[in-house]
Amino acid sequence: MIKSTTKVVCDAGPVIHLDEFNCLDLLADFQEIILSSRVCEEIKWHRPSALKRQGLSFTTLTQRISPNEPLLTICRIFALDAGETEALTLMQQNPQAMFLTDDASARLAADQMGFRVHGTIGILIRSIRRGHRSPEETVRILSEIPLKSTLHIKPALLKEIIIKVKTEFNL
Repeated sequence: MIKSTTKVVCDAGPVIHLDEFNCLDLLADFQEIILSSRVCEEIKWHRPSALKRQGLSFTTLTQRISPNEPLLTICRIFALDAGETEALTLMQQNPQAMFLTDDASARLAADQMGFRVHGTIGILIRSIRRGHRSPEETVRILSEIPLKSTLHIKPALLKEIIIKVKTEFNL
């Protein structure tokens, strides 16, 4: 596997959801996977095995980090929790990184701040382009989201995504 030169700062959601699909290996494609201490605590609470996956190395910051006032204001406006706030603080320190979150409000805040942001579904679709999953396998995983995952997505949106993947990859 040729690693991407992209670093990612992760919120808890994508790590938890990719682990639910047994697809956490897709994060190994990134140069570095950075987690804040609060995000790490959330993952340990909801999916403790995710942080122990072989072949996957997380850079976990053990100290608490505090956002500056402008970031804190944005986080309050978007009603973000402590983990999302810490993750966005890490993004300010690593603006070249990609922010991975499945939280709609965190995505909006990240967009507002000019960060590249993607979620679990984006990582799954990226896996096709990077040659790590077949289009058929990815469609199967996407179809199983309501049954196998805590990822919340509107059924109509999920159906639309599946149709787009099938169309793009001639399935």
